[in-house]
Amino acid sequence: MQEIWARIEAALGRIAPEVVAAMPPGATEEEIAAVEAVIGVELPEDVRESYRCHDGLPGVLIGWHDALHSLAAMADDWRERVVDAGDPPWDEREEDGVIRRDVAWSAGWIPVIGIGNGDVICIDLDPPTPERRGQIIDWSHEGWRARYESAGLREFLERFAADLEADRYQVGGTGGARSGGGLPLVMLKD
Repeated sequence: MQEIWARIEAALGRIAPEVVAAMPPGATEEEIAAVEAVIGVELPEDVRESYRCHDGLPGVLIGWHDALHSLAAMADDWRERVVDAGDPPWDEREEDGVIRRDVAWSAGWIPVIGIGNGDVICIDLDPPTPERRGQIIDWSHEGWRARYESAGLREFLERFAADLEADRYQVGGTGGARSGGGLPLVMLKD
């Protein structure tokens, strides 16, 4: 994960050095453990390793989503959504073995990136089969449905690093609250 973050930092440094200079330091083991206590699960090692490198990524929209949550934002977002955990889905969906379809929201879906409209990218710690634990899913508030994104945070961030290196991102002015205090906002090119 350190190598992936080094690639992200190098690519961002070419287009938005002030964003790189403002990137938060890594979280401590105590900070990670405190969030795990709040959400009631142990995070996968790739997630823990990523947060040891940087505690979130303000000012950088990943894909068409918002920035990577800090651990505090992760816990806050999870607290807001967990009240819906276990609710039945709005419609009958057939189990597909990839993502749980018997609930509209699971307490084991840990938000890591908001999308700004109520949707969220999550770490799936409650998949239908154990080998899928830690996969990344994209949950939509429209119909309360989720779709598969990647096998884990490592793969998700590797794709992001590759997109940065391929010059698919640009600086799009000052992002205000979305960029973490008026930093330039880094986003996908149209």
